Amino acid sequence: MQSPNRTQRRVRITSAAIVLVPLALVIARCSVSEAVPWVVPSASAPWIMAPVPVSADLEQWGESDVVPTRFAVRLRPTAVARGARLRLRALGDARVLLDGAEIGRLERSSARGRSEASLSVGLAAGRQAQIEVEVSNAYGPGLLALTSEGVTPAITTGSHWSVALGGSAPAPALAADDTRRNPRALSVETPREAVIANAPMLLALCVLGAGFFVAFRRVFAAAAPALFGSAAPVVATAAWLGPLAAKFRSMPNDIGFDASHHLLYAEHLLATGSLPDAASGWSTYHPPFFHALVAGVLAAGGGAAALKSLTLLAGLGSIWIAWGLVRRLVPRAPAAAGLAALFAAVLPVNVYSAAYLSNEALHATLGGAALLAVVASLLRPRTSLPALVGVALLFGAAALTKFTVLVVVPVALFFLVWKLICIERAPPARAAGWLVACSAVFALVAGWFYLHTYLVHGTPVMGNWNLPGPAQRWWHQPGFHTPAYYSSFGEALVHPYLAGFRSFWDALYSTAWGDGFIAGRTDPWHRHAFWNYGYMSAGYWLALPATVLLGAGGVVLVHQALRDGEPCRRLALGFLLTTSWAVALALTTLTFELALFGQAKAAYALLLTAPAALAFALGYRQLDAALPDWARAALAGWLSAFVGALFLGFAG
Repeated sequence: MQSPNRTQRRVRITSAAIVLVPLALVIARCSVSEAVPWVVPSASAPWIMAPVPVSADLEQWGESDVVPTRFAVRLRPTAVARGARLRLRALGDARVLLDGAEIGRLERSSARGRSEASLSVGLAAGRQAQIEVEVSNAYGPGLLALTSEGVTPAITTGSHWSVALGGSAPAPALAADDTRRNPRALSVETPREAVIANAPMLLALCVLGAGFFVAFRRVFAAAAPALFGSAAPVVATAAWLGPLAAKFRSMPNDIGFDASHHLLYAEHLLATGSLPDAASGWSTYHPPFFHALVAGVLAAGGGAAALKSLTLLAGLGSIWIAWGLVRRLVPRAPAAAGLAALFAAVLPVNVYSAAYLSNEALHATLGGAALLAVVASLLRPRTSLPALVGVALLFGAAALTKFTVLVVVPVALFFLVWKLICIERAPPARAAGWLVACSAVFALVAGWFYLHTYLVHGTPVMGNWNLPGPAQRWWHQPGFHTPAYYSSFGEALVHPYLAGFRSFWDALYSTAWGDGFIAGRTDPWHRHAFWNYGYMSAGYWLALPATVLLGAGGVVLVHQALRDGEPCRRLALGFLLTTSWAVALALTTLTFELALFGQAKAAYALLLTAPAALAFALGYRQLDAALPDWARAALAGWLSAFVGALFLGFAG
């Protein structure tokens, strides 16, 4: 039997390793590897770019030839030392010319990465010369950073360089900037304007919520928390099956992120009975479970309403999973489960993902169910093989729907094995046997698809970002990232639609608390007409306290995972926190590797709906318990306005 101090020390060391080791690996890849489009501004050799307008339009698609970006500068050095050199870095392949004659080339090792070289340069003191650098990049803009050694005055890149794209007229270069605002974001209402325009309704919701809080507590007294905890998911279900279902069914199936491509995938399954080639279409790389269900509905004669029922029921499933997760982890606080259900029911990314014809909602529900099954196994005194097989089946179904859950599978296996060996003291042979059995079940359900993709394309995960052939290359702006993209926030509170151009955090906030990428469209002025954008825009301001409560609840979860006295509960909380950390790191790494504005999207973390709902519920309870009664009523009033605005943004 280990001492409590030794066990606590082991838990803390393991927790620190879980957080720091993967973070260090991500930072090391970003800072050291030349294979990622990551540029760090430098005063001695600034990165420069062409002054192209900011746009959400697709770049390069269908074009085999890459238009080079031509940088040029004229100079007259006063002194040139023997062995003078140019040190260059480029985002792309580059060709360097001095007075029209080529003096060197830069070639990168990765299609999306950087190239670097040091070249000797034959300059003469007092003689005018021109340096030109042609940068070719099929997956982003051509960028250049240059400095000299042994030349006076030193040659450095900057706004005094001219730059031209193809045959365009030269213009002054810009400092490479991946945080420029998309001007089309200015074409619609701001959250401030939306709050002012909808102030009477928002104020009425606030007063109604505060009054209901006071009356409900007086009428039902001690039973109020239990009644709220039981009623919230039922009311949420009624709202989803009523107003939201009617709104969803009224929307054409081609509205949504790649919706028409998902439908084409399903129609191919129906027509041929076989998988399409992963590289044959925009969305054919996805695992087939969702598309097979859509094909089944089409085969049975189901129309648009039946297809939307699939995604609606999937989104509804996330509400009940959130409720069930909190009921298991906080059984003595039934109101917390009600708060979790309420949170999941109006979480915009869950709502619009369930409205559009896509595999996001089904993947989130299957992944969320797998998380709940793992938590249930971790909370039980003894682990059973049938329960582990159930976990493997759910993870397999989720992995056969979308890729994101693959990040979670090793985390779940780690915590389940930890419980078997460290808490239950199971013999290593039994733990290994059960691990092999679960892995075999997962492989039977989903592994065949990844093996098939590997055998055909040489990689188990194929995406539309690495389609073969020069005619299928494409990119979105900005095409590179700098530290500024990950260190700022605020655009989503001013101009939320397409705020993802400004920063990573604005991208996540705008797509979590509203349809910030406007169903995949490139211009907010041409948003589809099925949402009430006045309430949706107002929701971005009302969601600020909810975001704070999420963070506060996360702190509570970390504290309980490290200090709670029940080992099984601590392990379950640790699993949820580690899962959230793994998905967050994977999403961040994705934006490093694919530096496109649309990659930082909250829907890619939608399977974390239940853990997020748990954090929100704990944060709300923590604040509610610290307030006097009048302030608790005010908090309930804000909650009512917040929930009402988010719901009306979709159902209004």
